[in-house]
Amino acid sequence: MREQQRDYEGEEVACKKLYIFRHGKSDWQAKFSNDHERPLSKRGEDAAERMGRHLASVKQIPELVLCSSSLRTKQTLALATQKGVWRSQVLYFRELYLASVEEAIELVQKQDDGINKLMLVAHEPMCSSLIAELALGANVKFPTASIARLSFSAKHWRDVRANKGRLDWLLTPKVLFK
Repeated sequence: MREQQRDYEGEEVACKKLYIFRHGKSDWQAKFSNDHERPLSKRGEDAAERMGRHLASVKQIPELVLCSSSLRTKQTLALATQKGVWRSQVLYFRELYLASVEEAIELVQKQDDGINKLMLVAHEPMCSSLIAELALGANVKFPTASIARLSFSAKHWRDVRANKGRLDWLLTPKVLFK
């Protein structure tokens, strides 16, 4: 289904939505051989499940998810998709583990234009820096398990560029589940 939004004159324009999901709180007390293998804490697991259910309840499920290959991002996504009953296609990228903002944008720009709702599951400080780069310098605090949605008046992912997006919302577990 093609996403549409209206411009100032009321004309329909194509719309791409990019969701940015930071992994849940990790467990620094757990045994892990390297940072890439650090797991979620119980608090992180709970937040991921709640965020997944919430996105489903407000019909904001992505069609495609590009996820860092780290254990905590994979766990976050697995719990969110399971509890939210998402049917999203998922691809894992080692490059997203320590990606720069530029690398993340390049990855987004390479996606199929038939996809209108795309999610990145990744890490700080890239998540908040990506939002600032894409959404007219939006300066956001991006706690663990937070999700932001950016919209782009674009038909093609290749047109996603700095200062071309609009930050629609930012959901944090703390605010959402008080």
